[in-house]
Amino acid sequence: MVSTENVVVLAITVAYLLVVLGVGTIAARATGSSREDFLMADRSFGTVVLLFALFATNMTAVVMIGAPGLAYGTGAGALGFFVALFAFIFPVLLMTFGYRIWIVGKRFGHITPGQIANHRWEAKYLGLVFMLMFTIWTIPYILVGVQGGGIVFEALTEGLVPYWLGALTVIVVVGLYVYPGGMRGTGWTNTFQGMVFLVVLLGLFAYIGLRLGGFSSATQSVGEINDGALLDRAGIPPYAPRMWFSQGIIVAIGGFMFPHLVIRYMTARSVTTLRQTSLLYPIAIVLAWVPAVMIGFWGIAAIPDIDNPDFILPTMVFEFMPWWVIGIALAGILAAMMSSIDGQVLTMSTFFTEDVVSEFFEGVTDKQAVWYARVFLVVIFGLAYVGALLTTDTIVDTATFAFAGYGMMFIPLAAAFYWRWSTKEAVYVGLIYGFAGLWLFEFGPLPESITMGFHPFVPLLVTQFILMAIVSAVTQSPSEERIEEYESALEGIW
Repeated sequence: MVSTENVVVLAITVAYLLVVLGVGTIAARATGSSREDFLMADRSFGTVVLLFALFATNMTAVVMIGAPGLAYGTGAGALGFFVALFAFIFPVLLMTFGYRIWIVGKRFGHITPGQIANHRWEAKYLGLVFMLMFTIWTIPYILVGVQGGGIVFEALTEGLVPYWLGALTVIVVVGLYVYPGGMRGTGWTNTFQGMVFLVVLLGLFAYIGLRLGGFSSATQSVGEINDGALLDRAGIPPYAPRMWFSQGIIVAIGGFMFPHLVIRYMTARSVTTLRQTSLLYPIAIVLAWVPAVMIGFWGIAAIPDIDNPDFILPTMVFEFMPWWVIGIALAGILAAMMSSIDGQVLTMSTFFTEDVVSEFFEGVTDKQAVWYARVFLVVIFGLAYVGALLTTDTIVDTATFAFAGYGMMFIPLAAAFYWRWSTKEAVYVGLIYGFAGLWLFEFGPLPESITMGFHPFVPLLVTQFILMAIVSAVTQSPSEERIEEYESALEGIW
């Protein structure tokens, strides 16, 4: 039976989605027909838009569903497990590696990492390899957002909107503003959705904490379970020191290498924009992660018998928030989901347009390039939806695998800016080695027992660098003229 409360929740959510579409429509009207404008918003993002474009795109279902679920299953250590290193390393990488990406993009007109790779190493197909690998790692990460949308819709409407329809709704709404608005559409809606998401999450944190008797009382209730074991998880899987270190490196490096972030580094209006964003970003990360993890942690005592930990945050919202607020909460959670899916899908279509269509087909006009980007958008949306219906992995498992994949592309791309004598052959080998290694550990014959307690990512990263150094030593570097082009562009930059 459909209750009045569920109808109101759904009505509030629909109203929010219409507002998002309105923001996207305004952005679409400001978007021109040129390739540069549709794909890069004419590299015009100021500090506020760039900050929220990066922040909101990173605030995926991992934050709203995965992190509370991990805290519910393993304890408060979930906070450090994901952000212990990321909040500190990311700003440093943004103002060093990210700054170099911005300079090179502006200097040579690059839009994708693949274009940087082809140009820097005078290659023809290296960019295609970058594009294919980024796409393979991004599709499962897009699934995270679609999964999250289906989960919260089903949980907060008590099944009025089933999982399949909730996931489909998220896909359709995102498509309706990304398809016409491109990068500007995602940037402007991300700014709005990022603000909504942060305000709603902090509100949920404060209100649920008060309903549980205050922050101290809510935490103490969990501390009384199993003699406080959930407050001190040091050394207990998955928090053993080597795995903790591994996860920190994976998230810090992999998070920086998100393709939808790499492209957005190049949309900054100026270096001042990058600098201000790097200072504000860690603050935004902490403001999001602490409430999300603590709500899941408090749920251990408040709702001790939930079947699927990924449902803990929407379940806590449903149990402790006034019914008329649940629609607002659902809107805020959806803001996190949609603001990541849009950037990821647009980035994949940009890669396809730039690294495949424009690279291998002559005479492609700006209008045709934009059309190809939009067609690829539809394809990716379709694959993501089907995958979300079929997947059985938890959100954290899916995300960690994708993070590791992105992280294995860090050294190959960094070589373009920091490794004078690197060669295209070394980059090919590094990319293929990292990719194959992760899949062999995940599904193949390589046992994790040989990693000495680390996540396979760590030994793969070390051996990838050694292998690339050996190959670089026995193969030919690009022309001195090309090397000097990059060194002159980056002179005096960290």
